[in-house]
Amino acid sequence: MRLKRYLRYHYFKMIRLRDTPAKVAWGAGLGLAMDFAIPIPLVSIFLAFLAARILKVNSFAAVMSATVIKPFFPGIVLINVYVQSILVSLFPVLGRLVLPRSEATNLLGNMINGILSRGVPYLLAGLINGLVVFAVSYMFLHYILNLRLEKLKFRTRK
Repeated sequence: MRLKRYLRYHYFKMIRLRDTPAKVAWGAGLGLAMDFAIPIPLVSIFLAFLAARILKVNSFAAVMSATVIKPFFPGIVLINVYVQSILVSLFPVLGRLVLPRSEATNLLGNMINGILSRGVPYLLAGLINGLVVFAVSYMFLHYILNLRLEKLKFRTRK
């Protein structure tokens, strides 16, 4: 029950943002895509904010969607690993590509080394998943926001 309430709360918060539907949908899609493409837990929130500012879309929607998806991070990693296994089975040459490792010994360095140890296929899988999630979330949220806009215009005409 708590999960449903959590998601519903953030859904209504996203729907009520004061910006064009396209900018809000772009921001939300960008935040979700960053979580899939960049599998470092807190860095993706900051990068979603920066990317939203650079692209001049709703940065609050980007940060909020990147934050809301954080409890599902283990599932995101599993989806990326599954797509990685499909990529390696289709293109075996990807399995032989390796990335240089970081020399850092702190927590962030260990996380980066863990990601780099998965190799190029994992990062490619994250990029593919990020693009798919961006497209689906953009279309869905843009449609919902346009419906809400039409409903508000209809109410004000009466």
